[in-house]
Amino acid sequence: MMKQLLLYTTLILLGSIRGGSASETDRMIAYVGNWQPCPTSEQTASYTELLIAFAVTYQWSPGKNICNTQCVIGSPVPICNNQPNAALVSKWQSEGKKVILSFGGAGMGGSWASSNDDCWEHCFGKEDFVVDQLVNIVSVQ
Repeated sequence: MMKQLLLYTTLILLGSIRGGSASETDRMIAYVGNWQPCPTSEQTASYTELLIAFAVTYQWSPGKNICNTQCVIGSPVPICNNQPNAALVSKWQSEGKKVILSFGGAGMGGSWASSNDDCWEHCFGKEDFVVDQLVNIVSVQ
């Protein structure tokens, strides 16, 4: 299930992006790194979907992230400025934008050979637990 979830996120990123007038099949997807400043209304105006990166199971630490050994996802998930922002998510949704939460990211480990991070290791075999947490986070946040 986790592989399917990650694949879905990847497919969303690879979705069609077209210019001109929007139709039901046209999409423009914005990547919102939750450690970065919040985008302005002008910056998000032309987007149909916003991908929030990332929900994670670690606390950042220089050299090696501190993994939650039970694969518990931090909640509430920061939206931007390293802070939760339910009002901003609600605003985007009221504008008809789809808000997508991405789980994972480079800090979970495995992105490159020299990475010391190994937080994914604590999540293998816990796919149902991960999905349940993500569903709850999206439902209440």
